[in-house]
Amino acid sequence: MRWKSLILVGILLLSVISAGCIGSTGNSTTPTPAQKEITVKDFAGRSVTVKVPVQRAVILSTSALEMVQLLNASNQVVGIPAEAKGDAFLSAELKNKTIVGKMLKVDDWEKVLALKPDLIVNLYLKKFYDVDEFLNRSASYGIPVIMLREDKLEDIPKAVSLLGKLFGKEKEAKAFEDYFNEQVDEVKAIASKIPAEDRKKVVMIQPIMGKYYLVNGNDVLAQAVRLVGGDYMVNLTFNGYTPVRVPMDKEKIIASYKNADVIILLTSAVTPYEKVEELKKEMLSDDAWRQIKAVREGNVVILRADMGKDSFLRWSPRMAVGIWVIGKAVYPNYYPNWEGKAKEFVQRFYPFLS
Repeated sequence: MRWKSLILVGILLLSVISAGCIGSTGNSTTPTPAQKEITVKDFAGRSVTVKVPVQRAVILSTSALEMVQLLNASNQVVGIPAEAKGDAFLSAELKNKTIVGKMLKVDDWEKVLALKPDLIVNLYLKKFYDVDEFLNRSASYGIPVIMLREDKLEDIPKAVSLLGKLFGKEKEAKAFEDYFNEQVDEVKAIASKIPAEDRKKVVMIQPIMGKYYLVNGNDVLAQAVRLVGGDYMVNLTFNGYTPVRVPMDKEKIIASYKNADVIILLTSAVTPYEKVEELKKEMLSDDAWRQIKAVREGNVVILRADMGKDSFLRWSPRMAVGIWVIGKAVYPNYYPNWEGKAKEFVQRFYPFLS
């Protein structure tokens, strides 16, 4: 009997130990990938050393957030800007991250430090905030910063590629880069077939808070107009500085761009579609506006350039569709409807929107 009792106790002990082991296995988490240091050059030409794959990033640009989400790296983001809440291309998962600032600025560095980031991603825009102070502050805390620039259309896939390298998502980045370049090649093929006599002169106007802002020739949207085969008319420089938006009154717009074949009116984050539609109606019925060829002939088109889910005109992965949107607006007889491209893009890269 004594031996039987000892055997029974042994079996019970083994059962407890086994149960404990099973429990431990069930509660284990996927191990974090080992990090290694690499040095990359960011879009401001700075050499930056980063531990990769990045595990805890603070991202202060919504366009960069859209890229990181496309890379399936949302779980590697810990801090976001306030305006991310209004970006329809960002998932609830990203929008629920900790807000650390707005308009490319950090509101509370203590909040940033509490998140223990191993990287900050921001835009190099000296006209919007003190970039040098921001970089010095980040460096004092030992946080590397990658700067992106929203200057060029072709930089969109390059930015995705850089972030893919930093977040350990090279495969996803390559898939988007190939897709984007395919769209550009298709658009170029169509543009090459447009006869010289059919080329359109284009001007883009973005009404904001009662003022008219012209999209300047260095903006990514103007670049897209040229890509689809149009001639963009606005190219203004002031004391060596070329802004992407130029405020201009009605009379000067009319006097300067009477020969425009197409006028594109743009929405914005603060200008809803309805307000832009009111401006279009005013232009078409106003004798002064009708001095412009495009207005007189009814070639005034409204396109969305806000942060809504049907808007594809901003420096972000969305421009893979945006070039088709602009192509159809400028040359409706040469370019197909872009809705099919939008559906394909969303299903492939932002499936939660489908």
